[in-house]
Order: sequence, then structure tokens, then C-alpha cells
Amino acid sequence: MSILDVRHLEKIYEGKVAHKAIENINFTVEKGEFVGIMGPSGSGKTTLLNLIATIDRPTAGDIFINGKNPHVLNRKETALFRRHELGFVFQHFNLLDTLTVEENIVLPLTLDGESVKEMDQKLNQVAKKLGIDPILKKRTYEISGGQMQRTAIARAIIHQPALILADEPTGNLDSKSAKDVMETLTAINKEDGATTLMVTHDAVAASYCHRVIFIKDGQLYNEIYRGDNRQAFFQKIIDMLALLGGDSRDLSTVRL
Repeated sequence: MSILDVRHLEKIYEGKVAHKAIENINFTVEKGEFVGIMGPSGSGKTTLLNLIATIDRPTAGDIFINGKNPHVLNRKETALFRRHELGFVFQHFNLLDTLTVEENIVLPLTLDGESVKEMDQKLNQVAKKLGIDPILKKRTYEISGGQMQRTAIARAIIHQPALILADEPTGNLDSKSAKDVMETLTAINKEDGATTLMVTHDAVAASYCHRVIFIKDGQLYNEIYRGDNRQAFFQKIIDMLALLGGDSRDLSTVRL
């Protein structure tokens, strides 16, 4: 069953000169898939993610998440849809530093008015899974970047969304924490069948995906599948990025 179905998607930003950020993009993501999106800066990756996240509206085309098109909903329904069906993991963690780690994690449940007992149960489950139970009472400024990102992942999955959207989730982390976070996302994807779509610049992070979709100038350029060998997949990703061009900082030179 497809969790995400993107059909003939187009986004034009009006201005003195109209700018077509995305043009006729079609793809589906099946339940339980872990898919990466890559492309040079300005290729339309973030626009695409924002459209899927219902943060932005498409000019043309449709997006179906779990069989529903969120862009036909009113504002209130869209907010609810986003809260129930989607989980977000951002580069800058987007945690509230006035709250403790556990308060940050249960935020989606608090907004839905779940009982404290139910929240505690879900919190303990997810904290154990991500290995952050010892830091639950800490404030966000007392923990490391890697712990912050795991807290953000916990918040993204606590309500078991249909789709997790990750935007450069390793962008602010050192390579050890980045590896840690990617292994965490992989484990959640494997064990819980959490469907994940991740935009990344980082070929190492992308090599954890089942497949990677490449975008150039707002259009689908290519996609490659991992198969059994992650090292070979990493190399294919590097080669594809080199073909796509873009500035050198778009290419991570790290070896696995």
C-alpha cells in the first residue's frame, strides 16, 4: 500500500519573474519504505518536502498521504492532519528549551489531550527504544546534539504517524552523532515499519535509505536502489551527485 502518492506536482512562486520550483513530479512511497531525496542546492528538494508536509500548497497536482489529500482540507483540519499523520525531524531539532526532554517528546500527545497514564506509557516505550531514558528530566541545553536529535525523533514517532519527514536530520551533527541518528532512524523503520522520507545533502546519511530520488531543476532526474551492499550504494550516490553538479560542499567526501 502506498503511504505517499505524489502526482503531477508543480509549484510556481509568483513574483516579478515567476519561478517554477517544481515541475511535474510523480512518485510513490510504499508503507515501510525509507526514501532519500537529494539534489544540488536550489533543486527543489525543500520545496517538495514543504508541499508534502502541508507547509506549502502546490500550484498544480495532488499529494495523497495515507489515501487522503491534505490540501483540500480547511486550516483547522490541515493542522489536525499534520499532527496525526506526520512526524517531523528537522536539522535544527526545533525543540523548546523551556521544556524538559520528556515534555518536548509528549508535546504531540499533550495537544491531543491524551491521559497522563497513556502519555507515560508511550513516553517510556519510545525513550527506551531511543536510549534516552536517563536524560528525560533534563532541559535541552543540558544535552548533546545527538541526544537532541534523538529527542526530536522520539517526538516525531510517539504518536505513530503514517509518514516521518526528515529534513537534513544530520546537518548539525558530527559524524559519530550523525551515524547514531541514522542508525536510530533505520531501526525505527525496520522494527516499526515507520515510513520515512528524508531530504539530505549527505551521501553517508542517504546510504541508509532503501532508495534515493534525485532532483535537478525542480524535476525528477533519477532514482537508485540500495540492494544488499551499502558501500556500493554509497559509491553510486557519490557518482550521481557528481553527475548532477552543484557546489562542492554538496558532496560529502566521508567514507563509510
